[in-house]
Amino acid sequence: MFELHLPWHELVIRSAMLYGFVLFILRLANREGGTISPVDQVVLITVGDLVATAAVKNDDSLTAAFIAVATFVAIGWLVNIVAYRYKPVARALDGAPLVLVHNGEVKWDNMNKEKITMDELMQSVRLAGHASVSEIHVAMLEINGTISVISRPR
Repeated sequence: MFELHLPWHELVIRSAMLYGFVLFILRLANREGGTISPVDQVVLITVGDLVATAAVKNDDSLTAAFIAVATFVAIGWLVNIVAYRYKPVARALDGAPLVLVHNGEVKWDNMNKEKITMDELMQSVRLAGHASVSEIHVAMLEINGTISVISRPR
């Protein structure tokens, strides 16, 4: 139950490499850190299972699982510290807010870049109490995936 079948350092290296790979893939694939669609949920569950299997290889001991989980948590903690201290790292990991509407004008390049539909934008505009994009001073895609809407001054 507790006897390792692999060297502990191999488990740490495998887990660290998988952490970096998953972080890279999810950063590329998911603009909406705050909202997860059903498709994204399926991907995350599947990726989680595959990563767990790959991290411990054929070692099904509790010790191997403990080492893999501890490695993932430790790397997450270290990444957060580095991102806090070095803003370029935070920007690379989290992204930056993006202007979608400025002075009532839709920034189509940014909408296309982030694959945001007009329906998604209009939902945020309506939730902010507006009927039209022309009433918006700025709409931003925030780093957590939400769209913030600021009204035009009256």
